[in-house]
Amino acid sequence: MIKWKDIPVKSRKEVYKEISRDKSLLMKTAMFKDMYKGLECVVLSCGVSTAEFPKEKIEEFCKDKPVFTVKTATTKYSNISDVCITNLYATCDFPKERDYLIFARQEMPLGYDNWINPDLVDTETLTQMFSNEPNILWGSDISARHSNSVVNADRWDENSLQKNPFNRIIGPGIMNDMVVPILVHCGISKVSILGWDGANIQNDGSIKHFYDVETEYKPDINYVSSKFNLNNLKSDTNECEQQIAKKGELSVMRYLKSKNIEIEILTKNSNINDNINRNYVLYGE
Repeated sequence: MIKWKDIPVKSRKEVYKEISRDKSLLMKTAMFKDMYKGLECVVLSCGVSTAEFPKEKIEEFCKDKPVFTVKTATTKYSNISDVCITNLYATCDFPKERDYLIFARQEMPLGYDNWINPDLVDTETLTQMFSNEPNILWGSDISARHSNSVVNADRWDENSLQKNPFNRIIGPGIMNDMVVPILVHCGISKVSILGWDGANIQNDGSIKHFYDVETEYKPDINYVSSKFNLNNLKSDTNECEQQIAKKGELSVMRYLKSKNIEIEILTKNSNINDNINRNYVLYGE
């Protein structure tokens, strides 16, 4: 058993990288259990609010805390990120040499070639797999579909990394099928989130992200632009993915609470359900 508490917080990613090298997926997943047990962490996701504050303010707030970055927020905060959480849509081709871990999932089950829907992404960014190997690559359980997803079928516990260490059940949404299970598996006690602003579809069928403001962080892999109307992103329900994810916001709070994990939002500009706590420390309040 790894005695994570004896290792400095910001050194744990390097220790994990070394001890997990060449291990099986099952072992890699088991080895980061309770990696940050009892600690308060920060999640930086891709909503517009990730562009709201100066980098220096965020870096100071994150000092000595485990930092989880989602997709291209990792590029912006690569110097403080401990773990990048990503799938293969709207993300980046991360470098081989990096100071953070990458926990990723492909869009097909393990054992199958990955497949990206070309109708969803800009053609020039269409990519089936990362150039460089993530530290962990899970598969996707494509049998679930939206009706039997984590949110719609209340499969939170079933989708935990202890019970389901191979193929992730669709959330839908990376917060639901990747971020939350990873936080729980790491054993954190509190999560402060910036960039989780709510799945609010614009009139053109798109969702705005921080990289629409700070374009230097625009995804270079499978970029989902406003050319695709997200209202049409449906499976076997009348609701699109964004509507289901919106419905799942309170489910996130309840599931984390059941695991004794506090959750708070760090911005005044998030449309996430008001029942989820706000902390306006970044405004000096």
